[in-house]
Amino acid sequence: MTLPIKLKRGLKANLPSAASAGEPLFTTDTHELFVGTGESVVPIAASDPTLANRVEELEMNRSTMSSTYTEEFDTLTYVDSEKTTAGIVGGRVTPTVTPDFTEDFSTTNYYDGSNSLGVTVDTTNRLIRNSAGIKNGIFYAKPITIPNTSKVTINAVANEPSAYAFSEATRFSYSGSVFSQPMGFTDRTNRTWKVALVNGKGIYAKVTNPDGSLAFERTILPFTGNTHTLPFQSIDYVVDYNNRVWFSISHASLDGVIGSVNSDGTTFKDWSPIYLGSFEVVATSLTVDRQNRIWVFHSVADYTRIHVFNSDGSLVKDLTNILSSGTTSYLRSTYDPIRNQIAVAVINSNAFKVILFDSAFRIVRNVNITVGGGHDGSLDMMYDSDLDRYIAIQTIYTGATTSYTVKLYSLHPETLAQTTTVANINANWVSRLVADGSNYHFVYSSYAELNKYYLTTFKASDLTVIDSSVTVSTYAGKHFPFKDSNGVLRSLSLTSRYETNQAIDEYTFGASKATVTLEVTNNNGLDWINALPGEEVTFQTPSTSLLIRARLDSPTTNLSPELYGYRVITGTLSGEVIQEFVSTKLPSVSPIAHASLTADQTLQEGSIDWYLSNNGGATWESAVLGRKHSFKNPLYADLRVKAVITSPSGSVKSPAISGYTLTSSNLLLTPAQTGTNLTATMSADQTLSAPDTFTKINFNTTTEDGLQEFDKNQSRFVAKAPGDYLIIGSARIKSPTSSPNGLQLEVRINGELQKVLSSNVSYSNHAWCLNGSSIVRLQPGDYVELFGYSFFANGVVEALPTYSYFQIKQLW
Repeated sequence: MTLPIKLKRGLKANLPSAASAGEPLFTTDTHELFVGTGESVVPIAASDPTLANRVEELEMNRSTMSSTYTEEFDTLTYVDSEKTTAGIVGGRVTPTVTPDFTEDFSTTNYYDGSNSLGVTVDTTNRLIRNSAGIKNGIFYAKPITIPNTSKVTINAVANEPSAYAFSEATRFSYSGSVFSQPMGFTDRTNRTWKVALVNGKGIYAKVTNPDGSLAFERTILPFTGNTHTLPFQSIDYVVDYNNRVWFSISHASLDGVIGSVNSDGTTFKDWSPIYLGSFEVVATSLTVDRQNRIWVFHSVADYTRIHVFNSDGSLVKDLTNILSSGTTSYLRSTYDPIRNQIAVAVINSNAFKVILFDSAFRIVRNVNITVGGGHDGSLDMMYDSDLDRYIAIQTIYTGATTSYTVKLYSLHPETLAQTTTVANINANWVSRLVADGSNYHFVYSSYAELNKYYLTTFKASDLTVIDSSVTVSTYAGKHFPFKDSNGVLRSLSLTSRYETNQAIDEYTFGASKATVTLEVTNNNGLDWINALPGEEVTFQTPSTSLLIRARLDSPTTNLSPELYGYRVITGTLSGEVIQEFVSTKLPSVSPIAHASLTADQTLQEGSIDWYLSNNGGATWESAVLGRKHSFKNPLYADLRVKAVITSPSGSVKSPAISGYTLTSSNLLLTPAQTGTNLTATMSADQTLSAPDTFTKINFNTTTEDGLQEFDKNQSRFVAKAPGDYLIIGSARIKSPTSSPNGLQLEVRINGELQKVLSSNVSYSNHAWCLNGSSIVRLQPGDYVELFGYSFFANGVVEALPTYSYFQIKQLW
């Protein structure tokens, strides 16, 4: 019998103060290892001071970035069709007979243009859709040669989006009171909240469970003290991670206030003022970050301000101005969980601005998105985690009383670089955006058609409008659209159709789906048979020729179904079948050190083995579902996933994959605070020949650039990591030939002036030097340059490294 070797062990509280040199000890409650020195007992890790110090240093200077991608197989965008041998049909990956024919629309070789009508083949995106202005198109394939058989199975992948139509309107509010500012939303337990301000009383709330049963209905956060009456300017809400609901209100004559309730409607934080003063609180907005802190924005007169509360109601950041000029008439904030940053969109002084904040409340970006908007403009903005973009909407006044346009934006979350579309809609007001899968909805109204409201749907990926013709109501009253806990699109709106007091109607919308219908024939079109994806079709007689057609039907010309491809199968599975699913490059962090994979799968009588690669599939590493996987080389940045599906011989049902979620992460080491990232100098003197002109100074030689962040050809530093940077610039003016002479030295970030470092005018003919420094916040991709502004002609910047230099240090 073999006896295990055991170390001396016991509770940490009973750890002796000393032990023999080299004697190991193990704590059974904290699972730590110690070793005796003869005079004391020390932790194993601490026995190597150099290692311990290094570990502590790394821990202090590390940060983690992550990215999550979810695949549901509703498209083939991230499926490697060449390497995938398993079948994909109906949103499932499962073993299938090797197809006799595969069409992925990468070419038009099998497209029968003579018989097809109203469809377009897009070989770039590999799909077929209805042509512009067509609701009902039909696609015909050229004859396909197959083995002589009377049975075929068609596996197809299609996108069948839905258009919405107004269904019904019912009264939401009770009689006898005046209501305003209705809102609808779901909380973190998927209950539906419908709320509205009641004049002089508080917030009327009706909360229902997902099964439709009533959770509670009553007045929450009652108004006390001064009677809160109309007009309320705006109201906003946010649900924190404790499932508490926070509300903020702006009022024309009272202070802006904030309050919150528990999930059962009881008061958690009673109404508290966020502004004390004589000016009008114009707009307000709320959002919550991953630390469960509540960010409150509001605008007063010429100031736009921020407050931040902890989840317990205590104040973290109070009354900080983020804009101090111009009235902010609209204000919307949203949270980016990938970068842990807050974005706030404003209409301020006739401009649409977006301001980005890091988790320490610092402004990292302030960009004018569009100048111009005019009176009565409106906007909204949301973060789209699937696209990793900010999606925004704005109404723009174009000159006449009834002339407005609607502009849609897709903004990069770091640079705020924009892709825009001007929708063909005349709207002076738009509601908040409602995310619905890959689409967004909003309600709009126009001065051109008073008291008429329309529902509009657009695609987030390219901002194209799908439908804008759905009439919502013909009663005066702005709408608040939302999706309830069951995914039903609804809207709350003020109405005067019941009584003179303001009441609220609840509107419901029904979806009308675009469809793709496949049909096949093996007798040259005499008999067409409906072919449901994945189901076997039986013909009366066998044949070696097959024709396929697809009907693409849509309820509106602005919405089209899409057919991504199909496979024709004539055999049956036999024996053990081993087939693979392989992805293309997936969205991820860069580089990729770790990944965690979960899957929605059914094994039946078989098995599914998962593999991950961070180098584009050059090498595959076995992965365990639900367990963090560390790649052998953490510097690669091409993430892919592979599943090997095995269906044993004689099995009735095969394994299937319905989807997977993959989270990638890396560990970044922040450069030490004392490390210089860059020192650049000039290789030759530079003459600033034109007076009163800004000229970039040609720093084109580096003496220190360990991270290779300096572009010598363009004399610019390009940041690779986010952080605060110290910018130092110096320039020596060669002995001037004329007097007076002068130079201004300035820092530009992304081509825009950030700070004037120094400016000087000299009446001497001696050489002189000017320099300065500035601390700036940079994001990856931001570039920094030094410019000189010569007050007089032919100033010469002298290429002496001790006097003319460009330095950047990353501080943290």
